[in-house]
Amino acid sequence: MNDAQRAEDLRQAIAEQRTLASGLFDAMYERSRDVEGVTRAGWSDAEEAGIRLIAKKATELGLEVEFDELGQVYATLPGRDRSLPRVAIGSHFDSVRRGGNYDGYAGVVAGMIVLAAFRARGIAPGPDVTVLGMRGEESVWYGIAYIGSRFVVGDLGWEEFSALTRVDTGERITAHLEKLGYDAAAVRKAAGRARLTTANTRAYLELHIEQGPFLEDAGITLAVPTAIRGNARFPEITCHGRYGHAAAAPVDDRRDAVLASVELIGEFDRFWQEQIRAGVPDTQLTVGRVHTDTDREGLTVVPGECRFSVNFGGTTAEFIEAGCKRLHELAHSIAAKRNVRFDLGHRAGSVPMSLDPVVRRELLDAARALSIPCHEMATAGHDAATFGKAGIPAAMVLVRNQNGSHNPHEAMEIDDFLAGTTVLARTVLHMT
Repeated sequence: MNDAQRAEDLRQAIAEQRTLASGLFDAMYERSRDVEGVTRAGWSDAEEAGIRLIAKKATELGLEVEFDELGQVYATLPGRDRSLPRVAIGSHFDSVRRGGNYDGYAGVVAGMIVLAAFRARGIAPGPDVTVLGMRGEESVWYGIAYIGSRFVVGDLGWEEFSALTRVDTGERITAHLEKLGYDAAAVRKAAGRARLTTANTRAYLELHIEQGPFLEDAGITLAVPTAIRGNARFPEITCHGRYGHAAAAPVDDRRDAVLASVELIGEFDRFWQEQIRAGVPDTQLTVGRVHTDTDREGLTVVPGECRFSVNFGGTTAEFIEAGCKRLHELAHSIAAKRNVRFDLGHRAGSVPMSLDPVVRRELLDAARALSIPCHEMATAGHDAATFGKAGIPAAMVLVRNQNGSHNPHEAMEIDDFLAGTTVLARTVLHMT
């Protein structure tokens, strides 16, 4: 069988798993549907249902199934030589509130489809291939991202983990963990100890939907990211002013927290635009939350408090640090000008991460061999960044989707998903 025939045979093997893929997507949607879209909070019943769904299907496929102390699932197809470092395919189960069904979960399903196709065709890779289904990637629930993947590589200690509180419930993460039947004491013992290392894992591969419109607008099926943007996140900035009568407070005596906050946001946006014009690549800025105190706000009240978030990032650490410096400078100068006080709160975030050039090349070569249009570009934060930071060669495949991500209208054509999954499968076989 020549290379073209092998490529076509693999394409057909993946295509034969279309019904399984659609079934796994539909079943997950039913387990986590909300008023619109889906909601799968980290360590919630909905997220747990998804993990159990994948574990059950993996068992039916004859894969080896394990769980770690956080309840994350590992489904392994044994290789011909189990002493070799494994190849891992993974992503996360959790979603944002009323988000889409594919963000994260598509990567878990892709791994399952690869192993199902291998099983159906009697393909035995050299090393083990493990599908890794992780939790807590989205920062909206506990204030930090990559909780599950950081645990996998030993980068999350007990002190940091146990202090995490879920935003919507106010309960510690350990309480949610134990409600699902997991043992917090076992997590304490395991925290900081890596399960996947450079010694036992050759590469980490992750399929994910593209979270912006570029691929859809360009008519391109897939992308292989060059890097994952780092970011600096200030989730709870507070401007303290002074409440007053809207009509009676003298202009020179007003301490308007909203106008001061708006000025800071506007000036920081100007900084961002200046960086873009200066040629700094792949930068982003989002102010996702702005609100006053609902118990005290009013049409005729000078606002004495305003809370907002700032989230910015890029592919260079220099831009991120320059942004942090500028944000502090603006807070100081505007506070003095408007007689208010800014509390920037705590800083969270991640460092930029270049994805592994060797594994990226394998993915690009696979797409080329399969005649699938493929682009290269930077991407947003994903679990792959954690594995790359730990020294495990990591790379990704992005699949176009029609309506962006982190919203209930997220969409993905099953043919595009299968194309990306075929690229993963060919890469695994070529690497092993």
